[in-house]
Amino acid sequence: MKQFFAVLFIVLAATVSQAGTLLPGSVQLRCHRTANEDVPENTLESLEQAALLGCNVVEIDLRRTLGGEIVLNHDGILERLTDGVGETEKSYYEDLELRDAGSWMGERFAGMHIVLFEDALRMARRLDVRLVLDIKTKGIGLSVLEVVRHEGMLERVQFGGQWSDVKQIYPDAKDVGDGTVWVQPGITETEVRQYHLKGKSVVANFSANEHEMDLPAMKAAVVAGVDAINVDYPRLGADAVGRPVEHKLQELSEQADNCASDGRVKAILQLSRYRGLPLQNDFARWLSDGDDHVSRAAAVALVTARPRTPISAFTKALRSQDADARANAAWALGMLEAPASTLLPLLHDQDPAVLQAALMALSRAPGDAPAEALLPMLSHGDPAVRGAAAMALAKHQPEIAIRDIPPRLRVEMSSERVIYDDRIKRGKAPFTPSETDALTASFRCQMKMVQAISMLKGTDAMQVLEELAFRSDKDFAQVNATVAAFDMWDRIGGDPRPAVEALGSADNDVAERAEWMLVQGGPAVLPEVRKALANDSAQVRERAIQVLAWQGDPEALDALKTLSKNHPAQEHLALWAIAKIEMLHPKV
Repeated sequence: MKQFFAVLFIVLAATVSQAGTLLPGSVQLRCHRTANEDVPENTLESLEQAALLGCNVVEIDLRRTLGGEIVLNHDGILERLTDGVGETEKSYYEDLELRDAGSWMGERFAGMHIVLFEDALRMARRLDVRLVLDIKTKGIGLSVLEVVRHEGMLERVQFGGQWSDVKQIYPDAKDVGDGTVWVQPGITETEVRQYHLKGKSVVANFSANEHEMDLPAMKAAVVAGVDAINVDYPRLGADAVGRPVEHKLQELSEQADNCASDGRVKAILQLSRYRGLPLQNDFARWLSDGDDHVSRAAAVALVTARPRTPISAFTKALRSQDADARANAAWALGMLEAPASTLLPLLHDQDPAVLQAALMALSRAPGDAPAEALLPMLSHGDPAVRGAAAMALAKHQPEIAIRDIPPRLRVEMSSERVIYDDRIKRGKAPFTPSETDALTASFRCQMKMVQAISMLKGTDAMQVLEELAFRSDKDFAQVNATVAAFDMWDRIGGDPRPAVEALGSADNDVAERAEWMLVQGGPAVLPEVRKALANDSAQVRERAIQVLAWQGDPEALDALKTLSKNHPAQEHLALWAIAKIEMLHPKV
């Protein structure tokens, strides 16, 4: 009955569907299997590229996973399009989304993933394109229609492939052939006119045949009066239908040169979404622009450019008289993980923003950055530079970093405390603007220093994190301790005793941090936590009970039962923990 009402709702929701008809107006450009010759097929990135290149209608392929989700995938063989093995229909989506679905087509596409159908529909609606749904798995019509209806796309899709059950459920559904005749290249104007007299729309097919890159034949079909061409190469198709991509790029470039700041930024960021087009010289030119927003947008574009931007593209900006341009170039080089040698000359720059950007870039850069170049920056007059220097030191000089960053962090925290205490002496008067600026700058610096310490490994780094996490003298922003505690989640298994001891802290914040740290610490911490059930401190015992309950430790059941008898005040808590553990392990 539930399924019947679902079907009925779909049918009633579709009033007058034009899904099977071509769009009115100029010759339409239909793209086969997304922009599959430009970007890995059936990905969101490939769907977006098809739209950017001018496609009005885009075909996608649909399959159902083992868990019932509808995803974009053509032949179901995971070896062809991913770094995994197996079949789409025999895999759960949670498994599929871990697969890299881009690297097979080139390193520049690494990190793309198999796409949920609903995400593709949302993107199509945003990009204002229609979709052809080539259904590859039999019997999934109801599921497909439910998703289409939910996303409000019933009037913007047409069907193909294994769609017979769709027609039964939703009689108004149109397939790619309804009212349309598909013809091969070489059709004449007379033949097109005859089809039109019969009320047929005409689509010339330039996909999966020997004419895929036959631009003259595409143009001839358009001249003959076809209503659409179906292509694998959208750039060629766009040229054939009179909407060359280069014209759109020229429009955007003119906007990026001549509009107000916001318009220039939007144009540059839009250009950055085009893949495989020769735009890097333009981005490099805008990187040196005197408008920082424009320069930053260009830096983002150079980072996201595919193929990868060569380092030479940044030369002019790095030598610019404009500090923002130099800083943005440094940031982009860091995001691209340029060699450290490229960034070291910037450490002679006099502008703090450039120094900060260069040091942050060095924290990502491969290669060598000598201590004599980095260490002076840890005492720089600008807090932002000091914080970034800590990150660069942690990356390139870890032994020096663990020696010099913790004392520097203590100085930062002490300076912050002086400002805070002075306010107390003034009767908690509001902070002055200069005090607010100083506190904010110190906070930013401290966050980078804590992150730098988190990058370091070994006993010394663990001791520093413990000092931060379990200290009662709070920093003004009260964040350092929290961040340090988070970082200890994956380290605490080595020696959980300091955290167990902190369960008894008189400072409730410290005790709570220690408790949740042990909860997140995994099974390695449990032996020490179990020992704490015999601690003389009721507080330690109570928090240990809670840790064991949240971790669902079945080995603690006997000890918890004993504790419930020996400590009546904690009996209720112990019984709660026992019940929680037994829910997780009913067969124990």
